[in-house]
Amino acid sequence: MTDFHDALQIVLDHATPAGTEVISLEDACGRILSSDIKAPADMPPFSKSAMDGYACRKEDTENGMEILEVIAAGRLPVHEIIPGTCSKIMTGALLPRGANAVLMVENATLRKGRVYGPRPGSDNIIRQGEDLKAGEPVLRAGTLLQPQHLSLMAMCGITAVAVSREITVGVLSTGDELIEPGTPALTGKIYNSNSWQLVAMMRQIGAIPTYYGIAADSVEETHRLLRTALNASQVVILTGGVSEGDYDRVPGVIRELGFEILFDRVRVQPGKPTTFAISSSTGKFIFGLPGNPVSSFVQCKLLVHPFLAAMQGARLEPITTLLPLKGEYTRRKAERMAHIPIHINPDGTCSTITYNGSAHLAALSAAHGLGRIPVGVQSIRNGEKIQVLLF
Repeated sequence: MTDFHDALQIVLDHATPAGTEVISLEDACGRILSSDIKAPADMPPFSKSAMDGYACRKEDTENGMEILEVIAAGRLPVHEIIPGTCSKIMTGALLPRGANAVLMVENATLRKGRVYGPRPGSDNIIRQGEDLKAGEPVLRAGTLLQPQHLSLMAMCGITAVAVSREITVGVLSTGDELIEPGTPALTGKIYNSNSWQLVAMMRQIGAIPTYYGIAADSVEETHRLLRTALNASQVVILTGGVSEGDYDRVPGVIRELGFEILFDRVRVQPGKPTTFAISSSTGKFIFGLPGNPVSSFVQCKLLVHPFLAAMQGARLEPITTLLPLKGEYTRRKAERMAHIPIHINPDGTCSTITYNGSAHLAALSAAHGLGRIPVGVQSIRNGEKIQVLLF
């Protein structure tokens, strides 16, 4: 078996750049930024009021101030603040010259046409450039763009974004026991869940998935469907048929298609029979994932997602935390790094979820993350901390 960390490094070392393209800001969510973005100007571009109130000199508030004008957001002030004066101002409006504070409207009192109030404890001003100075980095290349990133770019006036090209990924399953959802249930058959799970996981990482169906347990059918997927895809992910059973045809077919298998067993649980193969002549890749749905999910998260991110110029590392375990966990064997479904409790602890093995999708669906148990660790006592990979 290949150590998991070695397997991950092998995968990352073979990630070839996908190239770049420029797309509109509205289409950029879920894509990976291919070049750094710097602030074109100070953010905010001018000093403004942090709240509704009166723009003033803080030393004048207790003595009373004459109101010069009302400054709405988006309007330019007409008057400069001089001693004994103020201007009513709305949140976000441009601060007039001469003002060094904003008296909150809640603290202001009107008497005989003049405004009084206690000396402000803070200036209540959002200063020009306090978020970003012109030329400072806004976002780094390799960022997986989320709605908050798009908002930041819009604030900078950006409408077009350079991103990595999307990876085309073919998805297929193997196995005579599989039928598609929507067809009548048959004794001895199970519905194909892996492909739909993997198609969704490809979209999560900004890839373009195409589903190619179910290959029967025959060399000819596996060869035909895999070749079809490879003709149209940079990466192909298939599930099932990669173990050592009598009907596991995938490794032989992969070699027949001219691919070199770099590893086919990983020291990890679930998902030991995971295969990664490359074709130097075509620059294409194959991941063979186990047939059990939890195994294929875990290995897609741990190996396939980082690989696709690396092809797009990003380094994807799981978000992890250490949490004390409520209860105890014990396993019979400890020669592989294990991943178990974890529920995070309101009190800051975590608990294991009843887990019947790598076909138990219901346990995975109820989890907040995966608890990682290192090689050699057989048990975790109540209160001891466990590393949790968050979903």
